[in-house]
Amino acid sequence: MEDTAACTATRYANELHATVEDLAIGRRWPLVLADGNVHLPTGRGIAGLVVDARLAAQVPVELPALALTPVLWAFLVDVIGVHAPVLPPYARLVTGGRYLPLPPSVTADGPVRWVRRPGGALPRLSSVLDLLRPLTPTVRIGRGTR
Repeated sequence: MEDTAACTATRYANELHATVEDLAIGRRWPLVLADGNVHLPTGRGIAGLVVDARLAAQVPVELPALALTPVLWAFLVDVIGVHAPVLPPYARLVTGGRYLPLPPSVTADGPVRWVRRPGGALPRLSSVLDLLRPLTPTVRIGRGTR
């Protein structure tokens, strides 16, 4: 049992180091480490577009098969120059000093993980919304179809 706990702790430490090295040092993102988790403060042009996982999973990007089913997805998006965007009812924007948990954090819903690790420039908010809009009539979210 101790070996499993030690392996888990080592894996977590390695993931934490990789996240900090890549995002805080490589991308110069202002990460916050608190309670053993990694958080990205929003603002300074970075926001998270949070949508139901059933909708987000249909976005046409190449994704590996996932072993676990996420509850929500947060697309990290560029919001520089965006003022008071009009959002569809299935999405909410996390901005202005709020925090997004990043891997390898653990929330009440379980571990946070990348579907695809950020690389290069973040997509513009409008680009992600353009990909999501055509999908909404066919996806059941909550009690009704949106």
